[in-house]
Amino acid sequence: MMIHKKFNKSGLTTPPLKAIVALAALVIVVFTISFDASSITDSSNSSSLDLSSVSPRDLLEYQIHSNKDRLSKHIPNSPHHEEVSSSEKAKFEADSAIALISFGKEAANGTLLEQCILSLRRRGEFDGKVMVITDAPRERYEGEFDENVIILKAKEEDILYDHFAAPAIKYKRFKTLLIDYMDDVPELDPIEWIYYLDIDILVGSPFITMAKALNEKYYIRQRFGTPSVYMFKDPNPEKFSLNSGFIVLNRRTSDQCLDTWRNAIDIHPHSGFDQASINHVIENENSNHCKMVGLDVEDYLTYPNGDDELIHVIFEKHFSPLIHIFNSCFAKKVSPEVMGEFVADVLDLNDSERNEHKYGKSVIHPSTAKWSR
Repeated sequence: MMIHKKFNKSGLTTPPLKAIVALAALVIVVFTISFDASSITDSSNSSSLDLSSVSPRDLLEYQIHSNKDRLSKHIPNSPHHEEVSSSEKAKFEADSAIALISFGKEAANGTLLEQCILSLRRRGEFDGKVMVITDAPRERYEGEFDENVIILKAKEEDILYDHFAAPAIKYKRFKTLLIDYMDDVPELDPIEWIYYLDIDILVGSPFITMAKALNEKYYIRQRFGTPSVYMFKDPNPEKFSLNSGFIVLNRRTSDQCLDTWRNAIDIHPHSGFDQASINHVIENENSNHCKMVGLDVEDYLTYPNGDDELIHVIFEKHFSPLIHIFNSCFAKKVSPEVMGEFVADVLDLNDSERNEHKYGKSVIHPSTAKWSR
């Protein structure tokens, strides 16, 4: 059975009476067991429980409510939310666009792109232009998005099928072609700033608030001297400097950096990570006349790491501006049930949308997972 959420003023979920009665019966049977978030996966307790008739949603609801005191002590820092005027939002959306790339059969057959854009529109409150470069057939996304989402077919000459040892690099290379593709669309001529996102990122809070905070800290929109590209620092700093899952570009000045980055990718065809080519650009930035600027992750970008952490976030409803959840090594630690509930909450799905089961599935494939970070 599917149980839908009801929220009280404190933001906590109130499970329906039938769910409470059903789960109370379980508690009577196992009254000696401390039923916390770990007990579901504890092999020493699982043999005493018959959970076959209880849905994952019921169990998740019960975990949250029966452990609310414990969970409330472990809530991660919530991002800052500044009020943004309607005129400021309109100005931002007039000169800024989101850029996405979606390649391969797995992406076309899944809903990562749809989830990313839906999160931008809802929690992200971004109503501006979104440019998508894809190799999927045009009919795949026909009628799927609003009029401000522009779908561009990747040019065959830009897909270097046989050049790279790592399958995904030929697609990641399109990050360096974003300005070139944008220049081919007259509708995007007013755009000055490009914010690139990997499609396995969800937007959990107003996008303009994060963009404004980053600009105030790093003076992104005030730098017009050295061509620059902005990325968050990589979660694996011992190996890589920056992570290209989020990129800020200036339409007029960042193209030199993108050309340099693309050249570094092309001359290192055996590298399985685009971060390696970024390292090369950074090491030679003086001769390249290009600045790759590392942004501190702080509370802007999170990599949820396991069920317990996501349950905390579901409990408190504090979503980071950017949540890099799918197709990552971290997502492997999240169960499908918790992943589905978390994504449904981030996307703010209504009851009908939840019942469609269109969103919320983790898409991790062993054949490609090693190239996804």
